[in-house]
Amino acid sequence: MSGSAWLVAVVLFAVSTCFSPGPNNLMLVTSGAKFGLARSWRHIWGVALGFPLMVAVVAMFLGAVFQALPVLHDVLNILGAAYLLYLSWKIIMAGGSIEQGDAGKPLSFTEAALFQWVNPKAWVMATGAIAAYTTTAGYTAEVAGIVAAFTAVGIASSLTWAGFGTLIARFLNTPARMRAFNITLGVLLIASVLPILLARTPVP
Repeated sequence: MSGSAWLVAVVLFAVSTCFSPGPNNLMLVTSGAKFGLARSWRHIWGVALGFPLMVAVVAMFLGAVFQALPVLHDVLNILGAAYLLYLSWKIIMAGGSIEQGDAGKPLSFTEAALFQWVNPKAWVMATGAIAAYTTTAGYTAEVAGIVAAFTAVGIASSLTWAGFGTLIARFLNTPARMRAFNITLGVLLIASVLPILLARTPVP
């Protein structure tokens, strides 16, 4: 896969996963709606920077494992691509609407950053990105690119969900609207997986 195609795939994956509804974004919607943008900044930065840090830490551990067992990387790569297709289907088939949670006060930077380590979606995103979008040859540079992409997209996503929390919550308050939103995100996720599958297709 060429460098530009790889970058497009990573960014599409980051956009589709960071912007899709999940624990982080539902909490940011709630914080933005209840406390406003000014009081949600620590929460926003905790998510936007805490997750890329988690990716870097997980990647360092997996890097040592891949060096010892190179074949494991290929296995995880294939499994990662398969899971991303499954995740695309789950997002497209999801319905319902965003429901605001109950929060007594905005999360601090530390609380939001530490939340990533108990967030199942964050683990899926981190391990999926590392397994699907890295190679043993360019591992360090590719991990750096993934971290950079998640940082940039994560900041935009966190600002969007918190800053427009009330608006988003109102707009996605019907199953039809939520389904249209999920279909869009699911298609983006499929688009991010296709370059990986095409790169593994033998040339006749």
